[in-house]
Amino acid sequence: WKGENNYELYRFCSKLNTTVVGGASKLIKFFEKNYKPNLLISYANRRWSTGNVYEKIGFSFEYNTKPNYFYFKGNSGLLSREGFQKHKLKDKLEIFNPDLSESQNMYNNGYRKIFDCGNKVYVKYYNNY
Repeated sequence: WKGENNYELYRFCSKLNTTVVGGASKLIKFFEKNYKPNLLISYANRRWSTGNVYEKIGFSFEYNTKPNYFYFKGNSGLLSREGFQKHKLKDKLEIFNPDLSESQNMYNNGYRKIFDCGNKVYVKYYNNY
């Protein structure tokens, strides 16, 4: 996906209980006019979305990603796995054993792992600029 004039729309989302008719289409048309992309990629969280908004505005479904995981401890909320990669744990955890995996070290410190549903990957290709 890397390349000149290739862009990533991290997510298209809207305020809860709010609908802007044609909002996604208007947003993408403005972006296309001003940035002239060769490719635009985005993701639909499979827990919340079927991805139909992307298909309506010209994106093609490419594939489903594998489920992702998060950690939580007590009422901490979901914590991104990126902050708990093994090489970052030594200074973050009360108990750390370099011979154990990331998951084992996290478990030994009271954290639990929860998985999401993965993402649907959508791409819009441009060849008319």
